[in-house]
Formats: sequence, structure tokens, C-alpha cells
Amino acid sequence: SVMRPIFLFDLDDTTVCSHQRQGDTLEDWRRMSTPANVMKDTMLPLADDMVNAMAEGLDVGILTSRVLGHADKVWLNIHGMLADTIYSRSPEDNRECGEFKLAKMYSMAVDRRVALEELKNRVILFDDNSDVQLTLRNAGFRVICPIEYNNKRTQKKAV
Repeated sequence: SVMRPIFLFDLDDTTVCSHQRQGDTLEDWRRMSTPANVMKDTMLPLADDMVNAMAEGLDVGILTSRVLGHADKVWLNIHGMLADTIYSRSPEDNRECGEFKLAKMYSMAVDRRVALEELKNRVILFDDNSDVQLTLRNAGFRVICPIEYNNKRTQKKAV
């Protein structure tokens, strides 16, 4: 059988613009993540591809370093982005993003009962964070940086 790819999407600055609640620290983020602020988030161009992939029945998930609250899940649902597979941070977890997301790859291997090597062959992660890119690529995962793609698509829409 052909191994189906698993498309994992980061949220902030990858599929979601949430600048109105980004401060300098994780504490700032948590303080500014009020339901009202969450509802001001907007979709970035890559989010359209994520939604289309889900509609086509592809294996799509979210891998985010944020603590996902109820308002976040409501927002994702409204925008058709609430994937079946979601890995997010627990409130007491303060690991670096790369370390955190690599640990979640191990969790995913266990959850799906597949060898880590198989997961490395199947996962395609979209993530803007340089620490995540470096850490996961060094571990053998494919990571695509969405920044240029989003910028090009945003410029096209503005024309």
C-alpha cells in the first residue's frame, strides 16, 4: 500500500494572522489571547490550501506551539480549519518551539502506531519558525517555510 502523506500545519504566521495578540513573550501571548482578540485573527493564503486538502479527504493536522483555547477551536471551526488531528501546548509546557514540536512527532508516532521512520517519510510540515525548521529538519522531517508563499499570494490579492 502507498503511504499517504500527512500534512501538518502550524497556525500563527503560517495559516493564521494573529498579530493583534503577539507580544514579546509567551506570557504576553497568553494574556492577549482573549476570545475577542482570537476572533480578530484572519486566514493567511496557505490556509486555503489547508481547507482544500481537508475537503479532498487528505490526512491533515495542526501542530501548533500555542495553547489552544475554546475560542481558538471555535475560530478554526468557523473557518473550516478544525482538523481531526491537533497537537497543541499544555499551559504548563514552556519548551522551545522546536523541542516541543519534535516531541509531538514522537507522540504522533505512538498515537498512530507507526514507526518514527515511517512518520519521517510521510509528514510534510508547514511552519514559519526557524527553530522548528532547524530542529525537525535535523531530525529527518520535511519542513516547508510558508512565508514567501503567503507573501506572494497576499501581494496578488492586493493588486
